[in-house]
Amino acid sequence: MLSRELFWGIKFGWLTYLMGVLSLAILSCFFYFKIKKWRHGIEEKTSIDWKGMYPRFLRYLLSQRLLGEQKKWGIMHLFIFYGFAILFLGTILLMLDTHLYNFLTDKTFIVYKFILNLSGLFALAGIVVLFLRRYILRPANGENSLQNLLGFVLPFLVLTTGYLVEGSRLAIDPGSNYSWQFWAFPVYPLVIMLQFIGADTLGTVHVVSWWTHMFLSFLTITAMGWTKLSHIIIAPLNMFYQTEQVLGKLRDITISEEYVGADKLSDFTRKQLLSIDACVSAGFCELNCPAFNSNKPLSPRLIMEKLQMVRDYKASLVGEIINKEEIWSCTTCGACQQKCPVLSNPMEKIIDLRRYQVMALGNMPQSWQNALMSIQRRGHPWSGANRTRLDWAKGLNVPLASEKKQFDVLFWVGCTGALVERNIKVTQSVAKLLQRCGIDFAVLGTEENCTCHMVRRAGDEYLFQEMAEKNKLILKQYNFNRIITACPHCYHTLKNEYGLDKDGVQVLSHAVYFKELIGKGLLKIKKEVPGKRITYHDPCYYGRINSIYEEPREICELLGAKLVENEKSRENSFCCGGGGGGIWLDDKAGSRIFETRAKQLLENNIEVIATACPFCITMLESALSYLDTGKMVKVQDISELLTEYILEN
Repeated sequence: MLSRELFWGIKFGWLTYLMGVLSLAILSCFFYFKIKKWRHGIEEKTSIDWKGMYPRFLRYLLSQRLLGEQKKWGIMHLFIFYGFAILFLGTILLMLDTHLYNFLTDKTFIVYKFILNLSGLFALAGIVVLFLRRYILRPANGENSLQNLLGFVLPFLVLTTGYLVEGSRLAIDPGSNYSWQFWAFPVYPLVIMLQFIGADTLGTVHVVSWWTHMFLSFLTITAMGWTKLSHIIIAPLNMFYQTEQVLGKLRDITISEEYVGADKLSDFTRKQLLSIDACVSAGFCELNCPAFNSNKPLSPRLIMEKLQMVRDYKASLVGEIINKEEIWSCTTCGACQQKCPVLSNPMEKIIDLRRYQVMALGNMPQSWQNALMSIQRRGHPWSGANRTRLDWAKGLNVPLASEKKQFDVLFWVGCTGALVERNIKVTQSVAKLLQRCGIDFAVLGTEENCTCHMVRRAGDEYLFQEMAEKNKLILKQYNFNRIITACPHCYHTLKNEYGLDKDGVQVLSHAVYFKELIGKGLLKIKKEVPGKRITYHDPCYYGRINSIYEEPREICELLGAKLVENEKSRENSFCCGGGGGGIWLDDKAGSRIFETRAKQLLENNIEVIATACPFCITMLESALSYLDTGKMVKVQDISELLTEYILEN
């Protein structure tokens, strides 16, 4: 009968049970100290949607969140994950077979061993490929410590010694049933070579390799507490607590004398400290970070690695550990949060560090100070603007909310749309389209204040909360069903951070709303349209953050445009550099994010860059003025394109 004896050829094999208990005890000690470290953080009381959490958690865990643009590396990680998962399950089945009921026999045993050996090969291949990627193809500073290296070496040695144990056993005792050649295919060449060794030497090889395999296996278990292998436990735990995290939404904080942002490690919440330790330096954040890819002094990966290395919970973080230039370079585009396979969210930590610098110390770039002071005094960030919030509407007969009181649609204009000359054209286009369709709408006019989306991401949470409360009180004075806006930053703030959706008010992007009007036949497109080559630039807070991808593209195609997709588009779109306060910074040549983005968009010989964000228009037009494009390329909002091609009803 073909089967497997648990301790074949091994004396005192029972000692492995003691080794197992000891290794688990050591692992428990390591995690005791990790939990103790996390408990230095602020306790955050949040309600958990247990029913909705588990499906998302299982989806994240089983997919490993790794099958995105770096698919080939993600597949290798899946090989390792599922390979070791199956091997672990196989070990449990062998224990049950030995101590409870002997069921792994004959054909069942052949299938059992074939699956285990195949899983081991997949895991081995994954380890080798990812090792080559991290240490040969894409070496990076900070990753190549001994602890990180052991995270590759130990699992590799466990697998190879396991095959050596099996090969030496089969070389000593091939048995009468040679079907083992099928299920032992990985070690079959090894068996052939070992059969030429003397019996005594072969027995020694088997015993030494067996004990080495067991020692390495238990050492690997303890290594889950002190190497990067700890992510085997920490990453799923972090995913569990982060599954309800809304992409791009900052956590709400209560400002007090005790807390004005993060100065030291203990100022982060316990969940944040857990997410810091969950970081595995995969580098997906870095690969997709617009600041890093434009030669700015920011790497989200290095930020997380620096935080992991901090041992003094009371030490100030910004200064010697993290440079000020690093935290001010973030555009809060959300790419690091979206791409992180373990949901570590470096952006969230950067914003908390900014909060302390701004609110407690008053440290920020000079150009930001001017914008924040202007918001405090005038309700908008454009300190040099001489216009009022209603100058754009002269001659258009735009209705005011204060006059109508009740209406269907509130058009939230936004600071840039009302006060920046270039974007006034977009605002006027939106108003004309609404009037053309006979929409019952109104604007707040002088009552409108900045939503403070940029302010919050710049770190001034106090000013954000003050202005948010003021804006919500103004909105409560009027009766309306929908808000539309041509600004993704206003859209995200009103919908997700003011929580107007929860109050029954639908917040819509102007592109989504106009696509709806086209579908209803209220906006009719000319049939004879020149087929311009247009590429659509996805604003971060419409695209990546709120998944608005299709409607702007459908409008471009309805206009008869030849829509050309850029390589960096949709969820992989590259930020224009205006977010997170970036529009207020005076960038140096060579590190301008908007230039990097413009060069990407110009690769496909396009005539028009379409977008749906006032900041993107400003940044991209600035980039085109710096770059020698050799021809005129327009940057136009979706509403501007529509006004060129609509017909009177």
